[in-house]
Amino acid sequence: MMVDVTKNKTQLYWEHYTWTEKFFNDHPHLKIGAEIGIAGGQHINHLLKTTKLEKIYGVDPYVEVTWNTGVDVSEFGGLDSVYDAVKDSLADFNERIELVRKPSIDAADDFEDESLDFVFIDAMHDYENCLMDIKSWEPKVKSGGFVMGHDWAHLTYPDVSKAVLDFFGADMVNGEPAPVNVWYVEKL
Repeated sequence: MMVDVTKNKTQLYWEHYTWTEKFFNDHPHLKIGAEIGIAGGQHINHLLKTTKLEKIYGVDPYVEVTWNTGVDVSEFGGLDSVYDAVKDSLADFNERIELVRKPSIDAADDFEDESLDFVFIDAMHDYENCLMDIKSWEPKVKSGGFVMGHDWAHLTYPDVSKAVLDFFGADMVNGEPAPVNVWYVEKL
């Protein structure tokens, strides 16, 4: 059963789910990656159900400072209970999922450079944290892999696009506008 941390208060299936599903199915060489900032685990759950990805590391520390969903988690017994519910909801995927309950920057240190086929960044949405996520995770992606993320050209989160453009440069970034709001860069 999928955890619904919003108790039906907000939509949990965003347009980028379909887009990323198609993207990964169109790029079968992408097998192992990480999603940075998984919240309720809905995106990872969708990808594991609809693609042939072999393994996804779901990185999220589940601490108050990073939880920007607008959901009052006290209704669920706090973030420890949310984490437990997410872990339970993904248990059927066995070895295809590994949750990493650490801050993004600390978790990145646990991965060898060029060990992942992709990273999908959807964590903190302010400029400094988004830029640090990109700087920390970009080296972990192999040549021919993709650094990608959510909230591209999003009116609520303009710092995401600014951080992406400042790191990669406009000529490298591919962006899908609303309602998808995904950015991606192929690592050469």
